[in-house]
Amino acid sequence: MIEKFAAILLLFQSHPASAPLPKFEDFRVNEIFKGTPANPLLETRFARLYRTNIRNAAKEGPNFAGHCTIAEWGCGSNCGQMAVIDEKTGHVFEGPAETIAYPPMFDYPDEGDGPAASFKLESKLLVIHGCPGETGCGSYYYEWTGSRFKLLRLLPALERPH
Repeated sequence: MIEKFAAILLLFQSHPASAPLPKFEDFRVNEIFKGTPANPLLETRFARLYRTNIRNAAKEGPNFAGHCTIAEWGCGSNCGQMAVIDEKTGHVFEGPAETIAYPPMFDYPDEGDGPAASFKLESKLLVIHGCPGETGCGSYYYEWTGSRFKLLRLLPALERPH
């Protein structure tokens, strides 16, 4: 836990507040998959546990990184989970955290639209305004590497006055 905190602190310190934020257009993909989506491969415990959500989302076709589908579902009040399905291969990957809390009592310094995950078909960038792992609320900027999410930037959220 201390290592994770130190890594986040180092990342935050290495990106001054004035540095430009990652933009969807900075992470464009070269092609958009238009073929028949592969059936999701339920190879992991995670994929088998959430197979219905994953299969239903995969039927819709790609919505992220040119050939992937981000499947999202609720896990309680102001809580969500996600998976990434590679529509070419059927491989299923977990999101950046097992759960993501979306509490409404925070303001996001990048003026995000409130608690949510944002992504685009033509980009490898995922932006989360929330609390991955239900702690450390903020605006998280991730790049999809093809098998995992790489944290690019974190802007801590500010708690609204009561």
